[in-house]
Amino acid sequence: MKKRLSILLLMSMLFTLFASVGHAASPPPKLFLNGKPIISDVEPRIVEGSTLVPLAVLSEDLGYEVDWDGTIRKVTVKDDSTQIEMIIGESAVLVNGDIVETNVKPQLINWRTMVPVRFVGQLLGLDFEWKETEREVHMFDKQPEQPKPDPEQPGTDQPGTEQPGEEGTNGEGSETDTPDTGETDKPDEGESTDPEQEPQLETGYISSISLREDNVIHITNSGIHLPKAPLQLEEPRRLVFDFPATSYIPDLMAGFVNGQTGVKVEDNPHITGYRFSQFSADPLTARLVLEIGEDTGYVVKESRGLVEIALMPADQVPVPEPEPDPEPNLPEPDDGVFDIVIDAGHGGSDPGSESKSLNRWEKEFNLTVALMLQAELEKLDNVRVHMTRTDDTYIALLDRVAFAEEKKADMFISIHANSYTKTSVSGTETYFERENSKGLAEIMHKHLLGATGFNDRGVRQAAYKVIKETTMPAVLLESGYLSNPEEAKKLFDKNKQKDIVQAIVKGVKEYWNLK
Repeated sequence: MKKRLSILLLMSMLFTLFASVGHAASPPPKLFLNGKPIISDVEPRIVEGSTLVPLAVLSEDLGYEVDWDGTIRKVTVKDDSTQIEMIIGESAVLVNGDIVETNVKPQLINWRTMVPVRFVGQLLGLDFEWKETEREVHMFDKQPEQPKPDPEQPGTDQPGTEQPGEEGTNGEGSETDTPDTGETDKPDEGESTDPEQEPQLETGYISSISLREDNVIHITNSGIHLPKAPLQLEEPRRLVFDFPATSYIPDLMAGFVNGQTGVKVEDNPHITGYRFSQFSADPLTARLVLEIGEDTGYVVKESRGLVEIALMPADQVPVPEPEPDPEPNLPEPDDGVFDIVIDAGHGGSDPGSESKSLNRWEKEFNLTVALMLQAELEKLDNVRVHMTRTDDTYIALLDRVAFAEEKKADMFISIHANSYTKTSVSGTETYFERENSKGLAEIMHKHLLGATGFNDRGVRQAAYKVIKETTMPAVLLESGYLSNPEEAKKLFDKNKQKDIVQAIVKGVKEYWNLK
């Protein structure tokens, strides 16, 4: 019996020893930000190849705003332009209202909330480097990329990424290979960029790119923006698709070699290969390059969460029928009543722009004006009002679009206020996206500008989701800048709000020729 106990004791000692050695061989990773170490009271740990860190690292060391809702075990991390919502144990992550999947779920470890730092950090604009020998995670603030010479030259076999300004569209003339998308952003998810330029687009993410057997490039995504047309380059012949304000999910970027993923295609007359990369960080641009045959045409089809690029013989590409000229005004509705959707931008967990001088948020202004507008429009006999929200509730952008389509609205008006990093920027802007909305935008801007008395920043065309994805005439109104203390004070003044509401009512009545 003693001999048996001794053997068991020896085995226990050996097991403990080997366990200690194994643990010593894999110490916890160390964290660095811009070369400086980050010290945490709970050690980071690697799970399924990803580094999990305590929530406090994101708030205390990286400076992001972090909220914890214990009732539903939800973590919210945000900066000025990005809001990330994660639920413990769930792989679906909400990024500015769009769903992104992560392989490593947030976890509770020893009653501490642990999140994948690389996944979160990249969405918030950090670069990462993993040093295997030292077992160190290095994080860096991203620096704007500068244009570089095109490493791909005709006659070389080495794959590269086309860069702007280096290669013409067909070897003739001086056109560059960076198409003008003609699209600008929606203001719903953060501050605008330079106010003399169009606002930034809402960030979209590509989650997979593959070639199907029927010669269709299959791109799954969340809210990406298509350029108006791809660029066609020669020697070798290829199509270049630039997706503005678009990145890739971290798992896809992890597979990049020399900054890109390349795929060769054998024995296919329409495509010999394709590659994709993060073409630029500022402005954020994802690029897809298709190396195509001499007689290859294409058709692009876009639906929610999916883009398909069908390759085919050039003579089989269908010719689209010309669209009829848009009518300046809608015809009289069948029941004699116009349906109008009033959209109070932001709401709930999405507060919109902030007035730091008043410590108030855009969502308050939007809802107040929208409710006042509802009351005034309902006084009109031949107008029926529908509200996307009537309280402090978060409504996803595509849900707002679906609501307007469901109501078969004759007009869509989205109420907003603007913001910028410089407090001196001011003015009133009116946005439209589709041509059938331009007339409404011009009428509405005229009245809105008269009501605010602010600088005239004009009628602008921009691809904001709520005015792009709807089909009825739709406008987005930016009454003024909450970042400007003087304008913010006026925008939250009840009398000024009444003036704005009356201006919108005048615009509605003029557009529909109502008395």
